[in-house]
Amino acid sequence: MHANVLKYFVEVARCGSIRKAAQNLYVASSAVNRQVLKLESEMGAELFDRLPNGIRLNAAGERVLQHIRSTLNDFHLMRSELDALKGERKGHVSVAAMDSLFVDFLPATVEEFSESYPAVTYSIAAVPPHDVPARLVSGEYDLGISYVTKLPAGLDVVTEVSLPPGVVMASSHPLAKKERISFEECRNHAFLRLEGRSPIQGVVANDFHEYWESLKPSVTCNSTTLLKRLIASGRGISFFSKLAFLDELARGEVVWRPLDDVNVNALTVGVIAPNQRALAHVTLQFVDRMVRRLKHVELSLRGV
Repeated sequence: MHANVLKYFVEVARCGSIRKAAQNLYVASSAVNRQVLKLESEMGAELFDRLPNGIRLNAAGERVLQHIRSTLNDFHLMRSELDALKGERKGHVSVAAMDSLFVDFLPATVEEFSESYPAVTYSIAAVPPHDVPARLVSGEYDLGISYVTKLPAGLDVVTEVSLPPGVVMASSHPLAKKERISFEECRNHAFLRLEGRSPIQGVVANDFHEYWESLKPSVTCNSTTLLKRLIASGRGISFFSKLAFLDELARGEVVWRPLDDVNVNALTVGVIAPNQRALAHVTLQFVDRMVRRLKHVELSLRGV
């Protein structure tokens, strides 16, 4: 199959819209539609269900997408191996990670890695923690960083560190004087909530969902950066790992306190990778940099 057909098909499947896919690919919608129709003709079957508000992969399309991702992975692997034979340092790294890692950890890792591998390109997506494993299993991304819970078959934890979620607040907050904080104590203070399902939900008692929904946050948003600023200014408290507040903790602007829950405190943050497909040389090198940085961060945050 021609490379453009594969690229267009994957983007349409991801967007659920030919128009949005065309915008992302910087080509005309007619060109994308033509390639999709050409692929369906070659396959002898429709690959999408056409809906009033877009298009959606059907069973045949899901199977084709699985094959294409496997084909593209093998292609990138082969290119990486050829580059390695020529002594070149090229390739592509794709990572799905929880949003808090985009504040300091991932930017620093990419900056450091780019000094040694300046020709490498990246696809890095902020994904809710519980969705990270699925993005790797599907082949959409090669690496993941998230809280480690029960993983689906086909994935391994490369390394994990003890950086569980806890309560983050301004250093002047009344709760900052406590060594541990209960969920009920949090209810009595202004709460700032990151939109979506909390990573804590899967590891504590079943009634946590009711507790989470019963909270009346003063702010709900999908931006860790915004919540960080509001927390540091004393506008409220929230649940975060120390990973999102490396600089603020070092400067003493905020404090982090563990929750009074043994299951939450046992949560780890891990680098996750597939075990059923080979990863390119440059991706393995990037894994090594992430592992080293994650362990360094864990060590530097002890006692903070």
